[in-house]
Amino acid sequence: MDYFTATFSTIIGAACTLASIKMLRLYFKVKSWNLVPAKVILKEKFLHPKFSTSRSPYGLKAEYEYSFNNIKYTGNKIYLAELIGGQSNHMAKQADARLEKIHSTMNVFVNPVDPQQSVMFCEGGFLYVFLFCMGIIAFSVGIIAFFI
Repeated sequence: MDYFTATFSTIIGAACTLASIKMLRLYFKVKSWNLVPAKVILKEKFLHPKFSTSRSPYGLKAEYEYSFNNIKYTGNKIYLAELIGGQSNHMAKQADARLEKIHSTMNVFVNPVDPQQSVMFCEGGFLYVFLFCMGIIAFSVGIIAFFI
């Protein structure tokens, strides 16, 4: 294996590993938050102004109300990626299917330390573990390639 491939593998492996650790920490943190019933007041599919490809240009928007410690709050985060400033892109059919999963009333995860912070879905744990494993493998292959 040449140095370019070894360097590329090491960098990609390190980036995947670090990103997956960040998302796994967030996933387990959110899983420990309180589940609170919420009333969905708005849900819609929209065309992202910034999308990654023309094949997945749609996003989902939702607003919901919930009470925590007898105080009313409004939230609009649907996925974990939105908690760290990311966005979720979908193809049209996938966006419609995911929109159907948002019901008029549902439980949301609420941060007990900062009740204004909430999210509807906390999923993707397997994906983050898979990304972590692939990152470790790529990183290891890159490091070993330097010594062969």
